[in-house]
Amino acid sequence: MGTKPSVAIMGDGRIARACAWFLREGGWARRADLVAPGADIRRYDLLIGALAGEIGEGCLDAALKYSKNLIDISDVDPPGYLKKLKQINRAGITVIPGCGFSPGLVNFILGREFFLRKDIRGVEVQAGSLSRTGRYYPFLWCFEDIVLEHRIPSRQIVGGRERSFPAFDGYRPERHFGIDAESYYCASGFENVLEKTRPRDFTVRVVRPRGFREFFGFMENQGLLKPENFMATKTILESVKRDNITFGRVTVTSRAGKRVWLIKARSGKDEALNSMQKVTASVPAVMARLLTDGVVGARGLLFMEDLARHEGLFTQLIAGVRAKGITVSHD
Repeated sequence: MGTKPSVAIMGDGRIARACAWFLREGGWARRADLVAPGADIRRYDLLIGALAGEIGEGCLDAALKYSKNLIDISDVDPPGYLKKLKQINRAGITVIPGCGFSPGLVNFILGREFFLRKDIRGVEVQAGSLSRTGRYYPFLWCFEDIVLEHRIPSRQIVGGRERSFPAFDGYRPERHFGIDAESYYCASGFENVLEKTRPRDFTVRVVRPRGFREFFGFMENQGLLKPENFMATKTILESVKRDNITFGRVTVTSRAGKRVWLIKARSGKDEALNSMQKVTASVPAVMARLLTDGVVGARGLLFMEDLARHEGLFTQLIAGVRAKGITVSHD
């Protein structure tokens, strides 16, 4: 690559700041600036979107307005991009949605597995954050989106039938890395994958420390998550920092047996980036290099699970994420 690129990162939350940190690392980017929604981005070479779900579509709007390639980690469901497919194609830009952790790296791995194995019968995805400190949950990313994901229903495929489950349904006690945990069905952002593949079982579970369901219920019933108290609650909960682990476990079952992928990041309480920032921001940072260097050659709307069909891109993205200290392995 010749001239170093300049990158606009739309957002100012922890994931946006982590993206800037990775892009500046080693001096790869000439600029990596946090910009507000609606900002003029014509002087930048690339846009990375990192907005909360309720305003996330502003990143695509900016990419279309200024004809900039977009790598998006904003919490926007696939239909939000598909409804603007014609505009994306007319603009001649590349748009890569869901380019974070889960969705992101997780459905990138799923896309590769579905491409290589035509007889997949079942998929289970587990993802979450834990700490070795007991009775503690590390609030590591967008607080608003964390609260929302524990309030909304989810779609799962169980026994060949698509079903809707309320938040916290499917409770299951678990143990990960010696830590007592629990998991439940959750909204996943993988609806686009479900439309392309129909295994008999496809379930997605969010992992939390043991007792989190009751903790969340108390917050709701005490009024701590009401609009007038929300910011005070957020400030208190995010201010307590402990060592933390963010991980994803993807189990794929086929006639040949099971393959289990593990994605994992660790952070100490005083590190510059927490474990969720590391694993989420490493993916768009590596993808930005691959897009700028021409490894991602196609234009248009490119979902992560479809990009994984290309062996060279798959290998380079996984290697790039590993180089940033993230565990990506399978049995």
